[in-house]
Amino acid sequence: MNDLVLKYISMPLAINTLKHNMALYDQDKFKIVPPYLDLHESLINTIEKDFYELKKDVITSHRLDIRKQSTGKYMVNGEVMEFTSEELREGTKQVIQSYMYGENMIEVNHKEIPLEPRYTPPDVDSEDNR
Repeated sequence: MNDLVLKYISMPLAINTLKHNMALYDQDKFKIVPPYLDLHESLINTIEKDFYELKKDVITSHRLDIRKQSTGKYMVNGEVMEFTSEELREGTKQVIQSYMYGENMIEVNHKEIPLEPRYTPPDVDSEDNR
């Protein structure tokens, strides 16, 4: 049951982490942003969809009522369960990894997004490329 509860808690944490990371792309730290945005959007959409299926299963099949009490503390059917920040971080990492290249690996939906005109690939003007 601990694994199911941890997965239930970790999936929204993974979604929030990915949404936070998407905001970093707006800070000009990446030269080619569209592929990363496509990856993140696909990950978020798939994890959200799977989370709602898991939530339905947790409620109907397992009859679990999981409510957050405070950081790392959750009430599960009236019983307090605590998770360390390391356990939550590891659970979040495992969720993301399983969708990127694990058992739940997603297919990325690519959109045609033009590159910004200011982007020039490295060494375009060098003599070796002519």
